[in-house]
Amino acid sequence: MRKIKKYHYALLILILAGWFGNLMCTTQKNAKATTDAVIRDGNDKAFAGSASCVSCHKTIYESHIRTAHYRDSRPADSRAAIKGSFDSGRNRFVYNKFMEVILEKKGNQFWQTGYIGGDLYQREAFGVVIGSGRKGQTYLYWKDSKLFQLPVSYYTPLDDWCNSPGYSTNLIRFDRQITPHCIECHGTYAKAEDRNSTGDGYLFDKTQIIYGIDCEKCHGPGAEHVAFHKANPGEKNGKFIIHATLLTRQQRLDACALCHSGVRDELKPAFSFKVGDKLDEFSMPAYSSDSVATLDVHGNQYGLLTSSKCFRMSQMDCSSCHNVHRNEVNSPKLYSERCMTCHQTAAHNSCTMPVTAGLVLAINCIDCHMPALPSQKIFLQLSNASKTTPDLVRTHRVAIYPESTKAYLEKLRG
Repeated sequence: MRKIKKYHYALLILILAGWFGNLMCTTQKNAKATTDAVIRDGNDKAFAGSASCVSCHKTIYESHIRTAHYRDSRPADSRAAIKGSFDSGRNRFVYNKFMEVILEKKGNQFWQTGYIGGDLYQREAFGVVIGSGRKGQTYLYWKDSKLFQLPVSYYTPLDDWCNSPGYSTNLIRFDRQITPHCIECHGTYAKAEDRNSTGDGYLFDKTQIIYGIDCEKCHGPGAEHVAFHKANPGEKNGKFIIHATLLTRQQRLDACALCHSGVRDELKPAFSFKVGDKLDEFSMPAYSSDSVATLDVHGNQYGLLTSSKCFRMSQMDCSSCHNVHRNEVNSPKLYSERCMTCHQTAAHNSCTMPVTAGLVLAINCIDCHMPALPSQKIFLQLSNASKTTPDLVRTHRVAIYPESTKAYLEKLRG
């Protein structure tokens, strides 16, 4: 009997040990799955998501989510995300009498379908929206783990479809692959793999993308910051987060120049740069920074600003004029007031133009000294149009523009 009892005890211990071991393995596996589900950057820093900022920074958060930065990219999973019309009669982009793209909504998906000579050429579903819609939008589609640009985009000023930037105006194309550096400037983070050496291009992990330019794009992954301050609600000094006020002028400029300094030659992979780093260690300008003639108004606000006398004779940076936490689009009076914080002397505050009714420098010095100029890089063509139109972008080179000033004064008089 004792032997039998010992046997049963031993058997019970083995069963319990097996159950406990299985429980531990399952727990560890679930813990790993939870950990893997968290989006982490290349330094294994976990993102918390902008919504986690609400409890402490509600006013800033609610203002920031209304900005063009925050809305700069998103999944194309709702009609509200896509600005163009899918109504019959407004959903065709015609290249010529042989080629057209039809834009359709079928069920819960949106499609661009190319036809050549009336025959189906290629059909792809909207996957990602790029652009807030303030000036326009372009669209991407997924092909397995790769991203490609769709042929037709949307142009806000005319509320109409147009050819996608970088694509031909007389040929339907779906073959422009999107690189991680594209998403680096239109999103907060994306996990991507470079397989160009094997001919596979760039592969994205769809579950590891943070769309839009959110809080963590500039302040860094915030999971550690959020966890610390939840555990220490009395601590008023922000821990484990990037403070813009503690950065040097060049560090603040580099943070903006990552995406606002034109085309750059890559030195390190996308998403390697972190705010506070020296940008030239990660990429170099693909243009002559010494020549204003090489600076295009589209995408090179940093180069234009730093070539300005205002910049060279002051300590201004991008935040001197822009509050990235607020939507301040089309506010010349607001920006002019910021100009006046420096231009207070009589010489600065006078205008040499003839007296004109309505001309008040403090209300609008922007349209004369920072006018909207045509881009030399981005040309748009509307459906059935015979010529292209350059995109107009407000220059960030503060200077004297006689023709723009003349046009502005005539508008005031007329």
